[in-house]
Amino acid sequence: MARTMFHRTLALLVIFSGLILSACSAQHNLGEETWYQVDSENFRIVTNGDPQAVETLARDLERYRAVALKLLGAEGARQEQQKLTIYATADRQTYAGLVGAELAEMTNGLFDTTAQGSYALVNLDGRSGTRQLQAREFLFHEYTHFLSYHGNTTHYPYWYSEGFAEFMSTMTFPVPGRYKLGAVPEERAMTLLYASPMPIEQLLRATVMNTPNEEKPRVYASGWMLAHWLIMESGKVEEFKDYVRAFNSGADPVESLESTFGVKLADVEKRYEQLFQEGEFEMAGGIVPAEFREVTPDVRQLPPQRAIAEVGHFLVLSGYNLGGLDSLLQYAHANGLMSAELVAVQADAETRMGNYEAAERLLASVPVAERSKFRYQHVDAWLGLTRQANTTVDQRNREELKKVRDKFVFLVNNDAETASHWYGLAMSMEMLDYPREKYLEMLEQAYLRAPRQVHIAQWMARELYDKRDAEYFARVAEPLLMELNDEDQYQQMKLMLAEMKAEEEPGVKARVDRTLASKASEKNEG
Repeated sequence: MARTMFHRTLALLVIFSGLILSACSAQHNLGEETWYQVDSENFRIVTNGDPQAVETLARDLERYRAVALKLLGAEGARQEQQKLTIYATADRQTYAGLVGAELAEMTNGLFDTTAQGSYALVNLDGRSGTRQLQAREFLFHEYTHFLSYHGNTTHYPYWYSEGFAEFMSTMTFPVPGRYKLGAVPEERAMTLLYASPMPIEQLLRATVMNTPNEEKPRVYASGWMLAHWLIMESGKVEEFKDYVRAFNSGADPVESLESTFGVKLADVEKRYEQLFQEGEFEMAGGIVPAEFREVTPDVRQLPPQRAIAEVGHFLVLSGYNLGGLDSLLQYAHANGLMSAELVAVQADAETRMGNYEAAERLLASVPVAERSKFRYQHVDAWLGLTRQANTTVDQRNREELKKVRDKFVFLVNNDAETASHWYGLAMSMEMLDYPREKYLEMLEQAYLRAPRQVHIAQWMARELYDKRDAEYFARVAEPLLMELNDEDQYQQMKLMLAEMKAEEEPGVKARVDRTLASKASEKNEG
């Protein structure tokens, strides 16, 4: 194994970071950009950057995917997944146009899952004012999250989730057919130099919610160092699986580390601090899986109308900078670039804001010949469903609901992998008074495709609770507890879980009943 010299890297970074200057040009409209689409077998990249450079990134992503699946032991489970869409902006100005100025200052890449699918966003140019980072590292980082979390409900500790993604992000392919791992991520090296590693107990207990934004870089950097020790040196990789299981069941992160690893925290911290002081980290290499075949991505320039609709879709889907849609629409109107797809995007935005009349007028303006487009069909179905869902039960129109149901049946039949289609179908069936077993089948399909979508998981949990399916309820509710940010919802789900477990353990039932009664009393008094 080779070694990467940490402090030498830091010294070089300090020298060069002082030489980098940033330049900001005047704000411009996203619609003015030339956008390309780069397609490979498992990725769709939408970019206003250099298409040849992005083509190279797509090739590296396919290589990375092959190696990462092998290392994660998940090759067979990922063959049928949808392509991951990546929005790759040429510079920070475009990046800010998609996510807003504040988020653009704090991040350089994002990953998100929605009921309509997962996406990643990356700034190809890097942050201004610091050493620019290779976009490939961001894409590898975000795709590691995708592979780790897509289609499952396993949660990893914050330090490991980000630390492992950082560890994987520096994978390189020095010669054809081989890969190398273990290098220091440049930005994380700078964080460790300027801020020092986070104390290990604090790191183990860190969560997204309890960590201030200014401390999060330390979690990434310190998490990388601890993940590097775990993977490359500790010999505890198998024990880590038990640690993750304990973590997901709510065990104390410090106590469970000691019990599952069979070590004292003080000993781990001693080695952790020693690694930082020595500044040397092992590197490892391996062979790209023999079955992998190099790809030739398809690169094409998007027509202006199509490009503007694609950008508008991202603004609405992500919700990061929805205000940017107005200027995009103004540009499209002024330059004769409106399209049926962009009108559907605008109607989608109006629907999400509760402006149903405006959304209906927009969809009515789409020529009949254009209404077979999939994006139109999706927005039309959700407009009808949302209007009915926000109408009192006695005022709902059953004939309209039947039309909505049929629209979702069409969507499911033509795009069975998108969770939101199944979710909409389940909702329409419930409102049409289908038996629970019928609409629950549709809801389950949505849940299986997007188990991390809180609104889907909450409904699934509630139905299983009412059905008294204790085992399935626990499988949904336990990971859901780790997603809930609302304290009342968290406590309610926790009590429901305790109640279901108590039915299988009669000796516990009385205590649960008293707790539920006490909570009900507090609510009534409030």
